[in-house]
Order: sequence, then structure tokens, then C-alpha cells
Amino acid sequence: MNKKELILGFALGLLTTGVGLLLVALLFSFLSPNFQWQSLQNRDLLGKHIALGSLLNLLPFFILLSRKKEAMGYGIIIAVATLTLSTLFF
Repeated sequence: MNKKELILGFALGLLTTGVGLLLVALLFSFLSPNFQWQSLQNRDLLGKHIALGSLLNLLPFFILLSRKKEAMGYGIIIAVATLTLSTLFF
């Protein structure tokens, strides 16, 4: 397995989740982003928003699988697993 592709897939998974988290935050809230982040942490909703944001990882995962980039797809899976474990602490 190519480690470079694995790391690229992991980074792509984190980046895609970040974009998804931003989209969820903008779509479901009318608060400023800084105040919203603090509000999510105070109400214990940050993990749920991270989980919703990680749903956007399905798109690059299936695109990578169709292009025979299994190592990068595996990196996305590792990123999602890491984020899933991080939601236990948020």
C-alpha cells in the first residue's frame, strides 16, 4: 500500500469533513461562526455536527474507488474513524 496516497486520502478526508462542517454550520444556524462554535461546545452538539459534516466524505470516497485509488479511499476511511472517535470527546 502506498503511504503517500494513504496520507493524501487522510488529508482529503479531514478537509472534506471541514468543508462539510462549515456547510452544516452555515445552513443550520444564523449565528456568527465564532459564537456558533462556542455555542456548539457549550451545548454538547459539536460531535453531532462533525458527524453530519463527515457525510460529505461519501462523495470523494466513491469517486476514488471508481478510479481504482483504493489506498486514498482507505485514508478517507481512517479519517472518518478518527473523527468518529473524536466525537466521543466533544
